[in-house]
Amino acid sequence: MNREGLKGLLKALAPLHLTGLKEITLEANPEDVSPEQADLWAECGVTRLSLGLQTLDERWLAEVLGRGHSVADSLKAVEILKERPYDLCLDMIYGLPSQQPEDWGTDLMRAVELEPQHLSAYSLTVEGGTPLARSIADKLLPPPPAAEKVADMFLIAGQAMASRGYYRYEVSNFARPGHESQHNLKYWRREAYLGLGPAAHSFDGRQRWCNVSSVRQWATALASGSAARAFTETIDPQAAHLETVMLGLRLPEGLPESVLASAPRLPEFLASGHLIRSEGRIRPTEKGLLLADRLAVELTD
Repeated sequence: MNREGLKGLLKALAPLHLTGLKEITLEANPEDVSPEQADLWAECGVTRLSLGLQTLDERWLAEVLGRGHSVADSLKAVEILKERPYDLCLDMIYGLPSQQPEDWGTDLMRAVELEPQHLSAYSLTVEGGTPLARSIADKLLPPPPAAEKVADMFLIAGQAMASRGYYRYEVSNFARPGHESQHNLKYWRREAYLGLGPAAHSFDGRQRWCNVSSVRQWATALASGSAARAFTETIDPQAAHLETVMLGLRLPEGLPESVLASAPRLPEFLASGHLIRSEGRIRPTEKGLLLADRLAVELTD
């Protein structure tokens, strides 16, 4: 987005009183970053930059992930951004085809040596119908590692990041203390949020809705005074309870004991070491975070 476009966007958002925000995050890929763009983002008030590196190993970057940048591009982008007043977040992916746990450990440490304030580590999901899925189906690429190896990579990340002064504050996210993503914490704590623009999602605590994805349909709806929504759903109490537990168990801070007071299997998961009881809360251990979604379902059945 050019200077006029970005400034126009922020001007349109002015009635929301954004000047008091502690965090304005912009997502970018390495090929998007230049000194001029980085200066523009800072001038417009961006405080946090989430950079989609995905990997610092050329073996997976282009052929497997189909990324448009090289490792050299990634390193140059980080260098530019570190010269500006951003909280830098690096996004990484593990569980890549033929990747071994030791490969992931090396890749992760390369990213940590760049000294970001925040690092996201996501397990690869192969979506049906994508070029990656087709390449695997046609045996042009090997399949992702077995679940046991992916679990090892998850645990490696926790141990390695803790040794470098980062803590896992959500299943896939690590930060130095005080540099947690504030907007993401709102999602995981099931707080209200507002999404603006095509395909944006919103939640007010009782209803969730999504705008239409077509820019043309979205603009036409707004011009006619319509809400431009693709769907709206009301969350019933049972679904709300499941969401609360599922999201809460993605966070080491866990949930108040009262939320799980009637869960018959709670003692079982406390005894197995997946959960612990501490200071009036039920918290997942590292082993529990690995199975957070499954635990949530079994605790709310």
